[in-house]
Amino acid sequence: MEKLRFFATTVIGLEDVASREVESLIGVKTEQDVGRIAFHGNLEDVYLLNLKASTINKVFIELYGSTFQSLNDIYRLAKSLDYTWILDAQQTFAIRSERVGVHNFTSMDVSRVVGQAVIDSFANATGKRLKVNLDEPDVEIYCLVRNSDFIMGVNTTGASLHKRGYRVYSHPAALKPTIASAMLRIGDWTPANSLIDPMCGGATIPIEAALEASGIPPNHLRKDFAFLRLKICNQETFEKIRAEALAQQKLESACKICAMEKFAKHVQGGIENAKKAGVHETISFKIGDATKPQDYPEAQFDFIVVNPPYGLRANPKEGVRKLYESFLKALKTKLPEATLVIITAASKRFKEAAENTGITIIKDRKIWHGELLANIFTCKI
Repeated sequence: MEKLRFFATTVIGLEDVASREVESLIGVKTEQDVGRIAFHGNLEDVYLLNLKASTINKVFIELYGSTFQSLNDIYRLAKSLDYTWILDAQQTFAIRSERVGVHNFTSMDVSRVVGQAVIDSFANATGKRLKVNLDEPDVEIYCLVRNSDFIMGVNTTGASLHKRGYRVYSHPAALKPTIASAMLRIGDWTPANSLIDPMCGGATIPIEAALEASGIPPNHLRKDFAFLRLKICNQETFEKIRAEALAQQKLESACKICAMEKFAKHVQGGIENAKKAGVHETISFKIGDATKPQDYPEAQFDFIVVNPPYGLRANPKEGVRKLYESFLKALKTKLPEATLVIITAASKRFKEAAENTGITIIKDRKIWHGELLANIFTCKI
């Protein structure tokens, strides 16, 4: 089969991080757009990315990508495509649409006309009518309308890859694993460096670091990849790639990773998550208050990577600034010369705290953390 064009979605603000990861994993050139990257490759690349990529959400086979003028245009363009190489007549499908910009139609209208276009195109080619299943389709086709751009793709992933499968304990302010992994990359952390997360919650950041250090594919627990239901999928090839990826994991890791947390129930939850991920022996867990130097381990750490409270629900803004100041003072006392990578939606309060404690902000980037606009700061303690 000739090279296919793909696009992968990611968190808005992390496109460059995802690009570098994809380029490193499969050796291709990527193009960046808002919340997604595009590239050419083959089906083996799809299998590998879905298993091993840690900063992307979904991988799609691109069916169409260009401009349009009207809803009728979208129907005509979608109807002109061939779907027989993706779908069998007995399979069901669904259209999932997103719309950004000002239009005289909704995303539901897009799904309706594209769904009809797929049915009509397939019927013209085969004489058979496809069935729609909106709840559990065999094949999911994604449509994005952004201003005058129209993109269609086949979902090869299924549910987003940020759902790693190891979160048996859910912290109330949990960080997406894709963002946690990106933070490690933004800070230039490698398994050769020691790391502590002193406000670890459910231990997402330490787990992502431990997966990297252990060579364990971050999505190794996933059983239901959507590409397994595509008629072009070769399950034997996928199982071979999966076995090769799993064989690369290290039996022991020398990387020093510590997860510290003030509340015992979160520590226990983090341990359970690490066990599910298969990395509990790589992480040391500790009960401790991140604002108290005496609570930290005796050892020094090269990196502090952390997702602290933002103060959006319970704590007043001044309380958050004071928390950040106490935390930064503890780091200056206990971990001088370390690199801090921190994410917060209370960016103004963190900048004030950094200035008040003499912490230098080296890098600052904005990302969308769910519905929140957050900043990832890299600092020198």
